[in-house]
This record gives sequence, structure tokens and C-alpha cells, in this order.
Amino acid sequence: MPRRITHFQQDQLDRVARFADADGDRLQLRVADTAERNCRDVPTEVFFPATDEYSDQQARLTERLRIQQQCRGCPVADECLAGALLRGERFGGWGGVAQPDFQAIGRLFRTRHKRRQEEAA
Repeated sequence: MPRRITHFQQDQLDRVARFADADGDRLQLRVADTAERNCRDVPTEVFFPATDEYSDQQARLTERLRIQQQCRGCPVADECLAGALLRGERFGGWGGVAQPDFQAIGRLFRTRHKRRQEEAA
């Protein structure tokens, strides 16, 4: 039986819906070219912690809050998240979504994206 989609997960999928037909690599270039992005001077490893969906609840919550705070107000957060999903990234924090949540949202996105492509064919 499939797991129920949470409000948080649906909100993230709604954020990136307008980019469904975009190129993930081009979105990443847009993010990289934005000088005002919140992650400009942040080491990459900050977004790739050891926390995953199987970590204890407190570790997941701490990581979720840390990434949300880092990305809050970023002008390209939606493009960052959409680009990562479109490129098939499996790990990391993207667009304000921490790794444990990103992994679950990625699975949902891939399922929906595949279904959408099949319907269009």
C-alpha cells in the first residue's frame, strides 16, 4: 500500500510544478549564476550531511531546520529544488529541503514525472 503524501511533501511538489518541463542542468546554471543565492559562500559539504531518512527523528528535525534556515528567502530556492529533482539527484539538501525529506520527495517526483511522460507519449 502506498504511503500517504504529507502536506509538506505536496507543498514542495507544488513549488516545482512550474518547472516540470525545464532542463535540470539549465536550472542549476541559473542558480549558480545568481550572486544573491544564499549558498554562495557556503561549503558544498554543508548540504550533504550523514543524516538520511533512516536517521532518528531528532537528527532529521535538526537537519530539516538547519537547511530551511540556510535557504529561507533565497531568490532561486525553487529553481534549485526543481533542478535537483529533474537531474535525478538522490542525496543532499536542495532549495530548502533537507536530505531526508528530499529523498522522499525525489521518489514522489520521479513517479509523477514518469507517469506524466508516459501519458504524453
